[in-house]
Amino acid sequence: MSQQQRVEEIRQFYESQLVSDWHTAEQENINQFGRATGDEDWLHTDPERAARESPFGGTIAFGFWTIAMLTHLSRQAAGQDYPEGAQFGINYGFDRLRMMAPVRVGKRIRCHIRLLDVTPRGDSRILVKTENTIEIEGEEKPALVAEWLVMMFYPEQTG
Repeated sequence: MSQQQRVEEIRQFYESQLVSDWHTAEQENINQFGRATGDEDWLHTDPERAARESPFGGTIAFGFWTIAMLTHLSRQAAGQDYPEGAQFGINYGFDRLRMMAPVRVGKRIRCHIRLLDVTPRGDSRILVKTENTIEIEGEEKPALVAEWLVMMFYPEQTG
């Protein structure tokens, strides 16, 4: 398959805006994230103290937990891990990332994904740039907006 065909398959994969199902920010998941990252700040992990002392009326998800949810939400939205023919993809970083509103524990989030750019990078790699907006159910501001880069790897061309 030619690089141009691969680019077209990626464009078709993202043809219309992808939207994930709703996902609830659960306290136990937030606690596990805090333990895994060594950050057990009370604002995220102590519901009683957060209810008394935080301006949010309770605990909120870590901003980095929200970023980390991009992988799960994007796979769920697409219904598969990668566009057809790709062996795998790796996180290549972000061109832009803004955390705009906290996700209160118990709230539901979902991700809207829109293709921004597809750039061939040699015979077996293609850089994909998407805009990802994580919406918080019932809230005006999104939790985050990110221009995410993923490098897709394809089998080497032979013959």
